[in-house]
Amino acid sequence: MKSNDPEEDESKERLRNILDIDPDELLCTVSKFMELYQKFQLLQFPLTTDLKDSMKELFEKQYPGIKPYYQIWYVNWVFEAMEGVANMMSIRLVNFFEKVKKGENYKEEYDDYSRLVELYTKPYEARKTEIDYSQLQLSTEQLRAYEQVIEERYQKDLIGFDAMNRDRTEFLNIVYPLVLKYFADQTMTLTPDQWSHYDIIAGMGYEDYYDECKELNYYLIKKNMQEYPGLDYHHFILNEYEKWWEKLA
Repeated sequence: MKSNDPEEDESKERLRNILDIDPDELLCTVSKFMELYQKFQLLQFPLTTDLKDSMKELFEKQYPGIKPYYQIWYVNWVFEAMEGVANMMSIRLVNFFEKVKKGENYKEEYDDYSRLVELYTKPYEARKTEIDYSQLQLSTEQLRAYEQVIEERYQKDLIGFDAMNRDRTEFLNIVYPLVLKYFADQTMTLTPDQWSHYDIIAGMGYEDYYDECKELNYYLIKKNMQEYPGLDYHHFILNEYEKWWEKLA
């Protein structure tokens, strides 16, 4: 491709003769390489590491029974579990901010978007079961007992959701400073709709983190496994699920 600069054209021609390659293609390749380098080496990989370390510390705070680590593979499993969550969250965050920067549709890979907004952008809320008295054929005493069961369940949910909201807030509070660290300029210009999408990513990240914490808590704290099963964390969990499904079959 000819330019308006004869010297530039001459330089390109020399490169073409020396390297036997189209200089424009070379520059395009270098540009793509630098874009990928910046995306992965300077953003996604270090963000994953920072998230993983912060999540491990948060897990130890929220589940203090894990310490002291009686087995070295306990530490490996916790790191592996947190790295899986951190990696997925890092991918979502980097892709989101990249699409925002390029003005692309950041919602296209998220199905049933209105449901995601409802699930992940609001605190957990306990809901009291509504009683349809017209469908109940109960005596006054039976009805009173039924209402008491529902109220007790609701009060238990209130306590449980309050605890989950505290844990969720702690999780969000470790993620946000890292988002500012890697995406400070873009964060300052997000629209309300884009903030809502960020909340979805953060909420999905917490859900993944919570699921992994439940598994680690069950096997390493409650069961206090002493014998190393010879598997990494994710393969062990996969095997446990397979055993569970076999019992149901």
